Amino acid sequence: MPIKVPNDLPAVETLTNENVFVMTDTRAMTQDIRPLQILILNLMPTKIDTETQLTRLLGNTPLQVELDLLQTSTHKTKNTSEEHMLAFYKTFDEVRDNFYDGMIITGAPVEQLEFTEVEYWDELCDIMEWSKTHVHSTFHICWGAQAGLYYHYGIPKYRLPEKLSGVYLHHLDYSKGMLFRGFDDEFYVPHSRNTTCRREDIEKVKELKIIASSDEAGVFAVKSENDRQIFIMGHSEYDGDTLLKEYLRDKKAGLDPKVPVNYFPDDDDTKKPVVKWRSCANLIYSNWLNYFVYQSTPYDISRINEEDLSPAEQVTAELKVAKFGGSSLADASCVKKAAEIIKGDEAMRYIVVSAPGMEGKLERQSGKSEKVTDLLNAASEAYYELLDDGEEMREDAVKAFDKGLEKAKKRFERMAAGLDLELDVDDEFDRIRHTFLSDEGIATEYLASRGEYLTARLLAEYLGYDYVGASHVIKFNEDGTLNEEATYEAAKSELKKHEHAVIPGYYGVDPSGKIRTFPRGGSDITGSIVAAAVGAGVYENWTDVPGFMMADPKVVKDPLVVPVLTYEEVRELALMGAAVMHEDAVRPASSVGIPINIRSTADPKENGTLIVNNASHYESILDISGIAGKPGYSGIVVRREKMNEKPSIRAKLLKTLENAGVRVMNSLAGIDSITMIVRTDQIRGKIRKLQNELREAAGAQSVKVEKDLAIIAIVGRRMNNTPAIGVRALEALADSGINVRLIDQGPERISMLVGIDESAYVAGVRAIYSAFTTK
Repeated sequence: MPIKVPNDLPAVETLTNENVFVMTDTRAMTQDIRPLQILILNLMPTKIDTETQLTRLLGNTPLQVELDLLQTSTHKTKNTSEEHMLAFYKTFDEVRDNFYDGMIITGAPVEQLEFTEVEYWDELCDIMEWSKTHVHSTFHICWGAQAGLYYHYGIPKYRLPEKLSGVYLHHLDYSKGMLFRGFDDEFYVPHSRNTTCRREDIEKVKELKIIASSDEAGVFAVKSENDRQIFIMGHSEYDGDTLLKEYLRDKKAGLDPKVPVNYFPDDDDTKKPVVKWRSCANLIYSNWLNYFVYQSTPYDISRINEEDLSPAEQVTAELKVAKFGGSSLADASCVKKAAEIIKGDEAMRYIVVSAPGMEGKLERQSGKSEKVTDLLNAASEAYYELLDDGEEMREDAVKAFDKGLEKAKKRFERMAAGLDLELDVDDEFDRIRHTFLSDEGIATEYLASRGEYLTARLLAEYLGYDYVGASHVIKFNEDGTLNEEATYEAAKSELKKHEHAVIPGYYGVDPSGKIRTFPRGGSDITGSIVAAAVGAGVYENWTDVPGFMMADPKVVKDPLVVPVLTYEEVRELALMGAAVMHEDAVRPASSVGIPINIRSTADPKENGTLIVNNASHYESILDISGIAGKPGYSGIVVRREKMNEKPSIRAKLLKTLENAGVRVMNSLAGIDSITMIVRTDQIRGKIRKLQNELREAAGAQSVKVEKDLAIIAIVGRRMNNTPAIGVRALEALADSGINVRLIDQGPERISMLVGIDESAYVAGVRAIYSAFTTK
């Protein structure tokens, strides 16, 4: 897309010769699109050069940009003609009532002066204050960055021993940030300045984040938490000969400048400089325009002054409930780290735990370790598998059970020893063994729950907290469904007796006292129930990932962490396989409006992902919230003339599949047909029988099963009123040569399901992810 500039601006001819698409006022009048409004406050002495450099970079994006140039009225430039300034530049009074999607404040050759000594400092302060309510995102360069840090956050600048001039190697301090999306681990940037801001001063300000720096040149890039202020210390916009011109200027002035570092080949100033920063410059401006301006600015630009762009910060609350997942409690060292987090937050009074996950980092990576619940289930399966062969196999079955149980026991022995606890693990496992073998009516679910039970006992002892058994808190009905009324009554009654408590997740009891369990991952549900019962201000879900990722990290390398999600979005994503949180864990917290915060025990300082009822007042730079899916689906296509006119036929079809133990994930109806999406493994071995039953139930002309189907869900709250999002996803698949076999939009209109060939699943997810995260 082009950049729109004033007619006859000198940059037009230069950029047109470089094949940069520039649109003048005249041509732009024919365009029916809302371009981005960008204001450049040009404080550089070589104004035409700077105009050209910045216009070149802003024009090298897929977005249409409309440019205004701003000058200070309290300072008249000496290096650019008055005719040029009058023709192309506006004063602050002329733009004061305008709103801009983005603004750039350039550097200036006044860094040796104190800020208050600068002739136009008061006017610049007025402009920076005005930008808070009239500009969506402001991009400060070099001295402009130092001035912005000083004005907005009180961060001083310091004079360097000698001028910093040259092209320096940089690295990322924060690799997940969108401003440096697509950057290499190391990159080059020109610098030309006499002052700097110190890292330690910036790090003291919690609203700021350093995202890139150089060992030689210092801090390079800083952003505010709400992304509305970007501070860049270098000059990535420089042309290849800009440092040369400055160097020759200083030589001519008799300043005896040093040769710019890493600029001339072999530091020989008679040789042509080597440009190493052009790709960095193009990408950083493209990322700023895309992620920090275009994707988050309001369409009605006048609403910028109404924006509440507070980031999704960690929720403060007087009372928190925290659930720690199996990966966060896998061994003694993990338990110690979790305990440190708990003890460091006085509000964290009720702790819900999962059973230990895979033990040891190397073992987890190699796949040699197993989760405790898997060990317990394997012991149970080994027992019943042999017992199915006859009562005479009981002795062998018991031996197989004991062998499996011993593996789980050793895990807890190592944990107890590593934590220096007095819990008698031998006695506990003797009791578990006796209970399992003496009462097979409760055996399976009872055994599966013991990982959570023992972990809660260990953590409670280590913390010095009360242990509260799940049987006192979670109540099931006889049929194994949750008795919500009894559960909330019991949880409220029991937990108010305890100032601090640890509760096992995943299980509870029915009226007969029999242990009942939630589905795997059900400790999330327990945590949510406890949070609702005690009226927590927030429910924190601690795991080994930094938050809810935009895509499966097994499919997409280092996917973005989504800062804010709604309850509905999480349920949609969890339903399609996103594994961070169980889908049923959302409802208890959401029913009383308790925010859920997914946090990482590996990096507890990070905010993670906040899950709320309404995310409209949180800024988002993402058009979608996540991509989830699975291969292994089939479509059952039933055809009958005018089927859609008879709802009873659809009901018969669904009942037929339900009776066969087949769950319909989704259905798409046409006039004469219905396609029901099911898991292939649920119909395997009974396809022919199901076809006959469905044909009879519907009086259908045909019943066809289309196998080898993968379903991808694209989820995002913006989809409800932004049709282009769905189009972009489909275009991404088409551009990758992937055929779409079915499309459906969810009833909440925040998700779209796409069916593709199973063999194209990984490529499809990657294509969609790339379409929404890169340009």
